[in-house]
Amino acid sequence: MKDPNWIKCVINGDSKDYIKRIPDNSIDFILTDPPYNIGKHSTGNIPLPGRTPMNNDVATWDWVDFNPEEWADEFIRILKPTGNLFIFTSYNQLGRWYKCLDHKFDTSNFMIWHKTNPAPKIFKAGFLNSCEMIFTCWNKKHTWNFISQAEMHNFIESPICMRPERLSNPKHPAQKPVSILKKMITIASNEGDIIFDPFMGVGSVGVAALELKRKYIGIEINKEYCDAARRRINDKLEEVMSRNTSMVSEPGAVAIQTSLWDLDDLENLEGDKVPQPKIIGITQETGLEPIIKWAGGKEKELKYIMPNLPRFKNYYEPFVGGGSVFAAMPAKKLFINDFSEELIHLYKNIAEVDEEFYKYAYSINEAWKNAEAFFKEHSELIDLYLSYRKEEINNLELKKSVLAFCNQNNNRILDILGNVFTMSCSVFLHEMNVNLYRKMSRMNVLEHEKHILPDKDVYDNILTAIKSALYMYFRNLYNDYQLKSSNPKLYDALFLFIRNYCYSGMFRYNDKGEFNVPYGGIAYNSKTMDKKLAYYRSQPLLKHFAKTEIGNKDFEDFLRETNPTKEDFIFLDPPYDSEFSTYAKHAFTKEDQKRLANYLINECKAKWMMIIKNTDFIYSLYSDQGLNIRAFDKEYLVSFMNRNEKGVKHLMITNY
Repeated sequence: MKDPNWIKCVINGDSKDYIKRIPDNSIDFILTDPPYNIGKHSTGNIPLPGRTPMNNDVATWDWVDFNPEEWADEFIRILKPTGNLFIFTSYNQLGRWYKCLDHKFDTSNFMIWHKTNPAPKIFKAGFLNSCEMIFTCWNKKHTWNFISQAEMHNFIESPICMRPERLSNPKHPAQKPVSILKKMITIASNEGDIIFDPFMGVGSVGVAALELKRKYIGIEINKEYCDAARRRINDKLEEVMSRNTSMVSEPGAVAIQTSLWDLDDLENLEGDKVPQPKIIGITQETGLEPIIKWAGGKEKELKYIMPNLPRFKNYYEPFVGGGSVFAAMPAKKLFINDFSEELIHLYKNIAEVDEEFYKYAYSINEAWKNAEAFFKEHSELIDLYLSYRKEEINNLELKKSVLAFCNQNNNRILDILGNVFTMSCSVFLHEMNVNLYRKMSRMNVLEHEKHILPDKDVYDNILTAIKSALYMYFRNLYNDYQLKSSNPKLYDALFLFIRNYCYSGMFRYNDKGEFNVPYGGIAYNSKTMDKKLAYYRSQPLLKHFAKTEIGNKDFEDFLRETNPTKEDFIFLDPPYDSEFSTYAKHAFTKEDQKRLANYLINECKAKWMMIIKNTDFIYSLYSDQGLNIRAFDKEYLVSFMNRNEKGVKHLMITNY
């Protein structure tokens, strides 16, 4: 934030929108209490004869599906490498948090909060609900402030939140005691750190954070709870500041500015009012996600792009790529283009709801799920590896055993492919044999070099070998150019699959023109294309495409043919000026960069914005042309002052 002395930021809104505007690696500690999704597992509050029912910590939101998978990536993105993540959760959600976060951190663990005065059970027919779990994650360089061994127990004990601390109006069924929150904050952060709670409730984390001289960002969707949280936090801030005059008084009540840390300052805030930005992250106007994973995609840069848009009528994008900006853009009519024929075929298949394309896409997706089902049926693969680990068989015997397994299960392996994929079956059988043997050999080497793999890691690695074999089979089909001409819809579906599962979204070709990027690995095993394919057929996206014209031309031909006017807007994300600037198997040269600059500076009538990597060559094309040039890295967007500063990574260039 522009004001370095900000202390707190309290927001009434949907944290799923606001979190997208928080910069990468900017939060020191996420401490939060999301919905437990336990409504269907609970009998609710406990009726007492002649008395008010006893609260059993089940709220209306606990009846609504809550999916940890939808939050994990954003938590990882915004957390600093030194940061910690503590999530209050329940027995039914713990495994889901573990599955989507454990492999992203060096360490995950859990804590237990033991409530010394839990709600009683009238009938002695089961355990009291006296414990809550807190799922915790961190990396090796994280903040950790233990003083003694006694403090290091993953067990916290206290009464549940009672009066006078517990609010009666509004009454929040899951209000946590400030005392246990303070203990966690003390352990996992330092003074001046930023504590983030996207499910703020009535603000207990904020009260604890300010008491301990931390900065705080809290978001709560329920206005009544948010107002109560704001009152509690303001009271706590006033109390803390009265005790410590060295703390800087904040302007007003320091709510959020239009864009966290990035663009606007706090000067226009009025008290506790939260400015309502017209566009947030992946916009409120469309709510649409990117179309496809794409190297250099601009989803994370939307927090810079959207607040800096001019007023316009129609939207043009000559290098549409993965479509993160196109999807987010509200416009009367949209014109998109890309030189990649494969990409544009995908866009047209989606826009036209091409059922032949979907037949192949669904079949690929089904085969992907069949691969894990096959592995679950054949636990002998794990037994085989364990025999190899124990040196009951040697490397040669392992190789022979894997081959024997593949031969014995030949038909079942081919069943993974389903009825559609009957071509090149020998490739799949070969890849299954090769990948299983290589993976087991490599696992054994790693175990000798480092440590014995846990059972889950053994499972994940062998599953990766099977998934990799299937990936290599589909990659082989994708590299069959006869297939491209004889069955273009299958080829389009293979392109979609490869884009979703290749390592890091890279697209790289060898000297023969063959795509050669390997499978993405363990982190991709649990991915399916279910949500992606459902999204492609969703009405909001199809309505967006209904007002979109799609081109597959050179950028200059596209712009000259569509001829944007002064009422229109062009967004440009051209290939970067680098030695790797090969764009969809076609080099985008310095001459192409010059052509683009000449058109934009000398011929273009429309307003335009370009996001591009800063190099001496690019800067020389656009400097001293009367353009507005700003720079950004991960956390800041600032005026560029018309000089080429070497430390700046990316430029935002506009003609307005």
